[in-house]
Amino acid sequence: MLEHRGLRLDASARRVTLAGAEITLTAHEFDLLQTLMQAPDKVFSRERLYELVWKCGYYGEENAINVHVSNIRKKLAAVDPDGEYIKTVWGIGFKLA
Repeated sequence: MLEHRGLRLDASARRVTLAGAEITLTAHEFDLLQTLMQAPDKVFSRERLYELVWKCGYYGEENAINVHVSNIRKKLAAVDPDGEYIKTVWGIGFKLA
């Protein structure tokens, strides 16, 4: 079980909750969030996130990561509109906020 500011991720059940509400994520969204939550202080480049989640080489698929992170943010904002859970580190990538 991973936890961060009320956000809970149960890897074995592939379940995410925020403030008690279940958040429905796609497989890639779940894997991205899990990767970020496993190392909350680490900044992940888009390239590294792609390699870890898609388990293949990075071929300039920067937009795929951006879209999935945007979708995760929207789903979390539906439960907690004022919360920021994923921070963009300009020029590098993403980390937990």
